[in-house]
Amino acid sequence: MLILTRPAIGAIQSAMLQNDKAGFGVRIAAEGGCSGAKFSMRFEAEPLSEDVVIEIRDVRVFVDEASMDILRGATVDYTPDGDARGFNFTLDPETSLQSSCKSQPSETGTCGSASGRSCSCSASFQ
Repeated sequence: MLILTRPAIGAIQSAMLQNDKAGFGVRIAAEGGCSGAKFSMRFEAEPLSEDVVIEIRDVRVFVDEASMDILRGATVDYTPDGDARGFNFTLDPETSLQSSCKSQPSETGTCGSASGRSCSCSASFQ
């Protein structure tokens, strides 16, 4: 299971409205590597056939199986303030891949690479 906090849900719903993406879902992807994980978020109209689809308070989340292995038990939060503004991924401590990073927004919405337990980012949705 993947957990989205109320602030994260609110930020996603707000971004959907601002980007004319009502009815879309949000794809959350995680990719492991030697230095930890990279996270990304983007809007998509429909899930792929092999995706895990999670519905949390009117937000549909699409996660591929490989990403789900990393994100299982993770919490996604959102901080609206200052330098910490953005999404924060906190992985389940039982997960073998743990990550930690602090990163700035990118063109692709990638949250950044990681090497500890949580990843903060201010991904811009496309």
